[in-house]
Amino acid sequence: MKNSSTFLNTPAKVVFAVGLIILVSESLIMLMIGIVPASILQDSEWQFIDPILLTAIVSPILYFLIYRPLNRQALFEQQLEELRRFQKVVIGRELRMKELKEENSMLRMMEATGKASETSGSSLASQSGSDAAEQTERTGETEQRNALLFMLEDLEKTRDKIEQAHQQWMVALDVVSDPIFLHDKEFRILRANRAYAARVGMPFSEFIGKPYYEIFPKLAGPLSTCRLALNTGREETEELTLESGAIIRSRAAPVYDTQNKYLHSIHILEDITERKANEAKIRRLTQFYAALSQCNEAIVHCTGEDELFPQICRDSVQFGGMKMAWIGLLDKTTSMVNPAASSGEGVEYLEGIRISVDADDPAGRGPIGTAIRANRPQWCQDFQNDPLTAPWHERGAGFGWGSLAALPLLRNGTVIGIFALYSGATDAFDEAAQKLLSEMVADINFALDNFSHEAERKRSVQELTESEQRFRSVVEQSLAGIYIIQDGYLVYVNPRFAEMFGYDSPNELIGVEPTSLVSEQDRGIVAENIRSRLEEEAQSFSHGFITAVRKDGSLFDVGVHGARATHAGRPAIIGMMQDVSEKKRAEEQIQRYVTQLENSFMHTIEVATTLVEMRDPYTAGHEKRVALIAVAIGTELGLEAQRIEGLRIGGYIHDIGKIIIPAEILSKPGRLSVAEYDLIKGHPQAGYDILKNVDFPWPVADIAHQHHERMDGSGYPRGLKGDEILLEARITAVADVVEAMSSHRPYRPGIGLDQALAEIELGSGTHYDPVVAAACLRLFREKAYKLPV
Repeated sequence: MKNSSTFLNTPAKVVFAVGLIILVSESLIMLMIGIVPASILQDSEWQFIDPILLTAIVSPILYFLIYRPLNRQALFEQQLEELRRFQKVVIGRELRMKELKEENSMLRMMEATGKASETSGSSLASQSGSDAAEQTERTGETEQRNALLFMLEDLEKTRDKIEQAHQQWMVALDVVSDPIFLHDKEFRILRANRAYAARVGMPFSEFIGKPYYEIFPKLAGPLSTCRLALNTGREETEELTLESGAIIRSRAAPVYDTQNKYLHSIHILEDITERKANEAKIRRLTQFYAALSQCNEAIVHCTGEDELFPQICRDSVQFGGMKMAWIGLLDKTTSMVNPAASSGEGVEYLEGIRISVDADDPAGRGPIGTAIRANRPQWCQDFQNDPLTAPWHERGAGFGWGSLAALPLLRNGTVIGIFALYSGATDAFDEAAQKLLSEMVADINFALDNFSHEAERKRSVQELTESEQRFRSVVEQSLAGIYIIQDGYLVYVNPRFAEMFGYDSPNELIGVEPTSLVSEQDRGIVAENIRSRLEEEAQSFSHGFITAVRKDGSLFDVGVHGARATHAGRPAIIGMMQDVSEKKRAEEQIQRYVTQLENSFMHTIEVATTLVEMRDPYTAGHEKRVALIAVAIGTELGLEAQRIEGLRIGGYIHDIGKIIIPAEILSKPGRLSVAEYDLIKGHPQAGYDILKNVDFPWPVADIAHQHHERMDGSGYPRGLKGDEILLEARITAVADVVEAMSSHRPYRPGIGLDQALAEIELGSGTHYDPVVAAACLRLFREKAYKLPV
């Protein structure tokens, strides 16, 4: 390991080593392939990744997996080796210093003896030449002594440096945050850093020399990796969980001297509790993300709650890592929560379970009852020890549940039940998990809203069908003859029409040309009226007297009214006919017929309105209610009766231009695209084009054209401002906004009258005529005017 870390001490060398290994490996593989018989390889395809590319991919991974751990271990071994070398030098030099001191003492004694001899012999003037030689010898010994003293001083300095290096090495160990200790073969602690002492809570003097497994970590005996490291002579690693729940990674490695003699073992204890917790958290979040994805997929494919609820529970267990999940629905009559779908281990827990939403009931004060009652998620992080779940502890004791999440389910903003999830771990629902689960439940609630809207749409279609049948019944029982002309032929007549012309059944007239039913002198007028209406040159026509021809050829006078409309998605003319052959009836009777014709005209308007509503069931009754609100505002403003009547008629058909818009756009439940919205914005112009050639006594066409214009020019289709907008159109605009905001639409529920009035008040002077807006607010707020139904 030491040699490897020394060689692989730079990323470049790692890359070189990996590339060399790959080249050698591929060469060996290719050699082996060449040896294998061709019959074995005839159906196989062998491909080799470019060594440079493979090296570029693998080298960074190996760099972090091999080089960094090797380098770290090498640093420790280098420090230990340096310490051993310093210890040897210190011991050797201390021995040498001891010898030099002894020699120095001897030399000092000899020097003292020599000086005494020199003093006693100075009186002998006749000393021989041998005394001079002895003096020379003593001078040499003095110089040798001085050299030894200098060497001693040098050894003292060296010893100080060694001690300083040793202290630096110990400081380096102490700054490491992980506990580190050294032990001998009997596993007795020889040395430890400050982090170890802090972890065990003892001074060094109390644990040095004791077996480490009696101090920390406390075990029955030495770690298995510790024994294994002594046997293998290399570093060994293992993880252990302490009684406190902390997770420790132990790394043990033996240390040898230059003669390969065992010195001691070094242990590094790394606390990986937090990292393990983060890894578990990442796993849980990954599972929650997978469950969220599967939930969204189920929402897309499921068509109802009965199909969606079981699938969501299965996905939460299979992909979300939950032990059990269930959905309960609230029974408002009993205030009890009844299981509707479940999945996972322990679904038998739900058999006969009693959960209430009544706060006075102990079974209603748990997380599930509280979540439904308060309409907010509840997170129980310790199911078996939380006092709020006490009524269910015994029932759930055998299932190993650690945490419970209870999230309310809503349909159209109202709580209808609960989505409960049980995890095997305590504290499983941290902030990130809570956010993901809340997002998942929001998606489920969105699906429930869509299911509800779809059911409502089906009910509306059914009601529309029934309304159409009732309308047909009224039409067929009408005293006036009613007809529909399309493509130049009669496609519908009611029984009264057939009776007027002397036919036994309306079916006899289906497919008949209308001009064949009138006298020759009136056929040209009738044909021209039909053509002009179908070609959109005029919206309607009225004739007080037309001579008609019965089946038997007899003539009679009729009053006719017709208007262009749409039947079965194509242009048609819908009209009414009255028998007016008694021309000499008194003026009173004539006036009655005129009134009847006016009523018939209103019925025709209603027919046109009904036809529009039949294509847009979500706005059924909208035009009528707008007309009534507009009439009330006009009355509040003091308009004359003639203008108020014009407001009524204009309100009834202000949205007639929607005939040109496809029904699927009108009833679309979701958000409209830009193109679809532009098509919707075209209905005022279409309404004007339909009505502009009708000779109404009121500006009905302009009302339809301008009811979406705004005072500041922000409206459409022409961006008119202020007085450029007709007063009747300004009144209809306010009435239209109040009714539309208060009513339901396919893409949203009704916002409510209060917000509608707030919108009018906010837009007064900018979007809406301030005088008209003030009159509207007075009606509702001061005079208690109620929305028409």
